[in-house]
Amino acid sequence: MTRSGQKPPLWFAILALLAFVGWAPTDFLKHGTTHRRGAVRLAAAGETWWCQHGGINGKLKDCFEENMQTDGVPLLKDYDTYQASLPVRERGISQPLKLHQLQFFVRDRDLDVFAARLAANEQRPTVAYIAAASHSGKSASVVVGFLRSRELNTDCTRLDFTHYLYMPFANNGGNYHRKVSEAKLQRACGEDVELREALGAAYMKDCFKAQAFDSDYVDVWHLPNTTPTFRTAQKLLEKDVSTFMQRSPKGVLLVHVDEHGSMCPDPDFRRGAMRVLAELPGVQVLATYTDIPPLPKQKSSETCRRPIACLLPDVEAIMKERLRGLPMDDIDMRNEAILLRVATLRVTFGLALQKLLLAGLHIPSSELDRLLNKLENMLGNAGDNVKARLEKCIEHCNRMWMEDSKWQRKSLTDLLCGIDEDDDRVQEKRFPQVVALDDIITAPLEVLLRDRDEDQLSPANKLHRSCQRIFKQALKTSPRAAVTAGKILEYAYLWVLACNSCKFSELEFDELEARFQCQDIQPGYIFQKKSKRLDFAKVAEMQNATLYYAEGNHPCADIFFKDDSGALYLVDVGGTSNMSKALNKVRKMSDVLIKEGSHQDLQVRGVVLLPNIGSISQEDVGSISEAITVTGARARRLLGGLAQLLTWLPAV
Repeated sequence: MTRSGQKPPLWFAILALLAFVGWAPTDFLKHGTTHRRGAVRLAAAGETWWCQHGGINGKLKDCFEENMQTDGVPLLKDYDTYQASLPVRERGISQPLKLHQLQFFVRDRDLDVFAARLAANEQRPTVAYIAAASHSGKSASVVVGFLRSRELNTDCTRLDFTHYLYMPFANNGGNYHRKVSEAKLQRACGEDVELREALGAAYMKDCFKAQAFDSDYVDVWHLPNTTPTFRTAQKLLEKDVSTFMQRSPKGVLLVHVDEHGSMCPDPDFRRGAMRVLAELPGVQVLATYTDIPPLPKQKSSETCRRPIACLLPDVEAIMKERLRGLPMDDIDMRNEAILLRVATLRVTFGLALQKLLLAGLHIPSSELDRLLNKLENMLGNAGDNVKARLEKCIEHCNRMWMEDSKWQRKSLTDLLCGIDEDDDRVQEKRFPQVVALDDIITAPLEVLLRDRDEDQLSPANKLHRSCQRIFKQALKTSPRAAVTAGKILEYAYLWVLACNSCKFSELEFDELEARFQCQDIQPGYIFQKKSKRLDFAKVAEMQNATLYYAEGNHPCADIFFKDDSGALYLVDVGGTSNMSKALNKVRKMSDVLIKEGSHQDLQVRGVVLLPNIGSISQEDVGSISEAITVTGARARRLLGGLAQLLTWLPAV
């Protein structure tokens, strides 16, 4: 009971449940911020200013007054003038939303990683980029990352951002620099690549000057009177940037180039425009768009691109903010069935959020706003018990993201497996919509879960569709099974391993390589019913080129197959972040391998996948382990594009 003698509202109990099943936000740390001018500000323990009303605006205003404000630059003469240049979200005939004045819902751990990556001090000039779907929070995330990086840079090992400049090339309530046509380039320089890059540099110089010193945008860009060179444009731009930075000349300017694909149809022109800024001392460029910048891959000796993963929303914070003041029936927090349904709701609501676009959080009567109101009414319906309310919410969220029309997508199975960011195909192909994770290009999660590959008759697409149905069925029909024993994570690995082996005829688990080309997936069970010993009669019945997934609770193999030589591979999946539980999985697998290792006619190999465990050593296991243990980033890499799921899945 509360102090008033009344029961707490349902939203409070639901949030307590969310924390109990592993969805609590990570512990907040106290971070110091070292500024060039010597002032130090501390983010209080537990402070998440980005989730608070006015929090981002307040931090940005402080940063502006401390580091940027100067009468010598018209855009920086006062905060009102400066904030008029910041990104907005259009919403039909209504006034655009100013993103820096809105709340930004993201977990502190995710934001810290994002900010550190943004401020990484690279050996050579780079254009960092975020590639993700429209309305996914790309533009809003940059200024938050800029501000957070200043709090985290206590040891000055990262870039010391003091200035932020937003340069849009489309949308933004009509305030953007206008496109340069291909026809204009053709008249000026034909197909000359070098001259096109030089013109791109001259264009960026003019855009920067118009925005910084005229507080305006280039409406019609006029070609230079004399044929420009890249270096000439760069020297002129360097002088303007120096003037712009006069308040904090030793700081770093973060230039946010938004909608870079709209500058001009020509990639050479766009490359020159971004290079000219990125190669200046004290400047870091971040590009946001639905595709990647036309620059060489990282590790190139030239100015290159480097990916930054788009931030995904903090479901717990959004639910806490929006699902308020509901009536409360008795909830037994020890009831596992209820806890599991709460965890499943977190998964399905997170997927619905991605599909319905985050901007809707701040727009009354948007589809997302209506979803939240619907969930609030369902959770507050006193006519249903708590379990029934949660199941109705899960079912409704599933409908929101599952029942869209299916599309055919170019290279979707490639994107599902994850295309290495430095793969030549990334430079040669244009994808309609991509997401950049830490080192791969993939498709948005909702697209992977819904759509099919353009090559519908390919073996990989057939496997993709089969695994997709299994995965969605688990979410759709059985809220309890969706998280019990990590079934969703198991099916995610099944999905990507099947498609990957089909395309590349092998699977790699760290140093263990299995020659195997999947052609089919089947449910199966190969252990004796009353022991953890293999049933060799069932093993003998296993078909070649088939990837099996466990029916029911399997002793220690969620996925299993025979490679081209006939060796049996047992793959166990653990979503736990608890080291004790993880070690238990490794020991169980090792015990099975030791017991079955004496079988003369069959070679058995075991793999344990632990994406939420940093690392495990032989000392941790306590004995020589026969199992191959794949942990952390290496295990997540095997999930390809479905690694995006780990934001929603609870630790088990």
